[in-house]
Amino acid sequence: MYLKTEEEYKFWAEQQEQGAIGGGLFAKGGPEDYVGAIPAIRAVLYFKEGFSDDMREAIAQCFDDYQTYAKDHLTWLWLDEPPKGAGSDSTEFKNVKPIREIFKFYSPMKSLGFLYTSGKEKFATGAWEFNIGGASKWQIINGTYQSTLTFSMPIEWVEKNTKIFIELFIKFANRLKAKHGYACIISRIRDDKNELTEAYLSRKWWAMDVGNPYLESDNLLNGIKTVSWLTAINYEWFNPIKEEQALNSELPMSWFIGYDYGTGIVIQAGNLALNGFVEEDPLPAPYVLLNRVLKPLRVEKIRAIHYGNHNNEENPLITGYRAEAWMKRFDIEEAEKLDYFGKLQQEAIVEEDPLPAPYVLLNRVLKPLRVEKIGSLHRGNHNNDENPLITGYRAEAWMKRFDIEEAEKLDYFGKLQQEAKLISKYAFLDRRVDWS
Repeated sequence: MYLKTEEEYKFWAEQQEQGAIGGGLFAKGGPEDYVGAIPAIRAVLYFKEGFSDDMREAIAQCFDDYQTYAKDHLTWLWLDEPPKGAGSDSTEFKNVKPIREIFKFYSPMKSLGFLYTSGKEKFATGAWEFNIGGASKWQIINGTYQSTLTFSMPIEWVEKNTKIFIELFIKFANRLKAKHGYACIISRIRDDKNELTEAYLSRKWWAMDVGNPYLESDNLLNGIKTVSWLTAINYEWFNPIKEEQALNSELPMSWFIGYDYGTGIVIQAGNLALNGFVEEDPLPAPYVLLNRVLKPLRVEKIRAIHYGNHNNEENPLITGYRAEAWMKRFDIEEAEKLDYFGKLQQEAIVEEDPLPAPYVLLNRVLKPLRVEKIGSLHRGNHNNDENPLITGYRAEAWMKRFDIEEAEKLDYFGKLQQEAKLISKYAFLDRRVDWS
C-alpha cells in the first residue's frame, strides 16, 4: 500500500491502532487497499415505521444527539435510491443537507435508507456510523417489515464514555418506541466481500454480533436474535417473563440493571461490552445467565446470518445450521447454572470470555421473544468454505450462541459471581427498574 501524503499516513496509522482490517481479506484475490472491517460497539434498535412526520422527527432527534459526539468523525452519507432533490447516492458529509431537509423529499410511501459513515473513502468502513432503515407506509401495511436504526462508536471511546453511550441507547429506544434491540461489540463491515472477515472474527469473539440488522429485520418481527451487553425488550414481551421468573435472583442486581424507556426495558449486563474471546472463555457468565432468562423470546430459526457468495470451507460463512448454532452459543444445561453464578463473581476482565454470563442469563429470560428463523445475516456473494458467511444454519446457530441447558443455569449464576459488579461509572444505578 502506497501512502502519498503525511495526512494519509496519519489516517492509516490511526486506523491500524483501532484494529482496522483490509477490505476483502479472506475473499478470492486477497486484501484490497481500503478499510473493510474495524471493531466497534454498535447499537441496534427495531421499531415499527419510518414514514410518519412524528417518527421521522424522532429519527432526526436521534441523529442530532449522535452528531454531538460523531460530527467531527463522519465523512460520507450514502442514500439508498434517493428521490429527486434529496441528493446523490453518496455525498461527502461536509456537503450534505441537514437530515430534516432531506426527509422533505421522501413521501410516506418511500422507505428511508441512510448511512452516515466515517470511512476515508466512500466505500470504506469506519467505527463511527449511523444507519437508518425506515419502513415506508406500504411496507407497514404489507405487515412483513419493520424499521431499524443502528449507531456505532469506537470501542475505546465507549469504554471512556460508557454512560453517554448507554444514555443514547435509552433515549433512542424511548423516542422510537423500540420493539427490541441490543448493543455489543461488532466488526463493522461495509459489503458482502467482508462477510468472511466477520465470520472469522465471530469464531474468535463469541460475544460479537454478526450480520446486517437491516437485512435481518423481517426475520425478527416476533422475536429477538440475541442477548448482549445492552438488551432492549418491549413490555408486552418482557412482562410475561418477569411474571414467570424471579429476576432478582436470576439476574443479580450487582451485575444486571434494568432501565425503563417508556414502552420497554433496557437490561445492562455488566459494566462494559464483552467480546467472549474463545481462547480464554467462550461463555461469559453474564451473557449465559441473561440468555437463560430471555431465551424464550428468541426466534427458533434465522436461516442465515451471511448472505453473500464469498464462501470457503476453511472459514465458512454463518448460514444454515451454523446460524442456528450461533444463536444458541450461550445456551447451557440447567445443571451448569451455579457454575456460572460462581464465575460471575470473578469476571472483572471483560475481554476474555466468549460466553459472558450476563448475556447468557439475559438470553435465558428473553429467549421466548427470539424469532425462530432469520434467513441470513450475510447476503453477499463473497463466500468461501474456509471462512463461510453467516447464512442458513449458521445464522440460526449464531442466534442461539448464548443458549444453555436448564441444568447449566446454576453454573452460570456461579460464573456470574466472578464478573465485575455494576458501578456508577458505567451504569445509572439510581435509575434501576424494580422488576421483582
